[in-house]
Amino acid sequence: MNILIIKHGSLGDLVMSFGAIKTIRINYPNSNIFLLTQSNYKKIFHKFPFVNEILIDDRKGIFISLKNIIHIVRNKKINLVIDLQNSTRTETYNFFLKFLCRCKILSARRFSNYKYDQKKLGTQHITKNHLDQLKLLGIKNLSQPDLNWMLKGEVKLSNKVIFIPGTSKSGQYRKWPPEKYAKVAKFLLNKNYDIYLTGSSLDLPTINEIIRLCPKSMNKINESKIEDFYQLCMTSKLIITNDSGPAHIAGLTNKNVIWIANDNKISKSCHPLGNNLHKITSQNVKNISAATIIDKIEQILK
Repeated sequence: MNILIIKHGSLGDLVMSFGAIKTIRINYPNSNIFLLTQSNYKKIFHKFPFVNEILIDDRKGIFISLKNIIHIVRNKKINLVIDLQNSTRTETYNFFLKFLCRCKILSARRFSNYKYDQKKLGTQHITKNHLDQLKLLGIKNLSQPDLNWMLKGEVKLSNKVIFIPGTSKSGQYRKWPPEKYAKVAKFLLNKNYDIYLTGSSLDLPTINEIIRLCPKSMNKINESKIEDFYQLCMTSKLIITNDSGPAHIAGLTNKNVIWIANDNKISKSCHPLGNNLHKITSQNVKNISAATIIDKIEQILK
């Protein structure tokens, strides 16, 4: 069987789907499995072991995307499309694939052969949605996502605490204030921990503000590219993070992760996975005090 999995969205959305993709591989060990996603993710996750190939859909225009996916389905002789995106765009894909190709479609959207009744945001975690969707294929259990394939060598433990103080451009409402990160950094520095400030160039103003308030904090943007981030997190004592894409990678290290987020439907359904996730939430994330985070740190590191 040849299977095409569709998953666009944010970095966190993609990482949360890795358990479902791993589950599909386990249940279809001899199938050719293709992941259709964005080109930036192909570069980052090119070693993803649970698919045969990552294919590109950058969603630049609906007609370009339709031509692309129809070509893929025909060229790869796809028997089954598993729509993990379940969007209005993929509903359009479903319509054309259903009438122009002979593949079966599993989706929460219309025009699918296996129609999944998707739960509303805030009702349950998105990974439970994935399992409910895959149950229509007779799959009963969802595998835990595994990022150990991202390791690039020996993991050497250190005394570093990793901060993820940035967010996407559209996610500024999820950002905990830099002055509060600075207060936490000062507390940890007094306990002889090293503070690594991670992110991308977009986060540089936030990182510079933390360093201005707490000069011994270190800018580690150059060491925190997503393809290297799992390795970096594995070497840490603790990770403190906003509600961001890299938080989902950090959670899967099973290191202690303090996740600072708004209390809403999105945070209920899309929080990071991991065995040591400590959720600190409020109706407005900016109202969470530095003292609250320091209290949690003392509980974790005592």
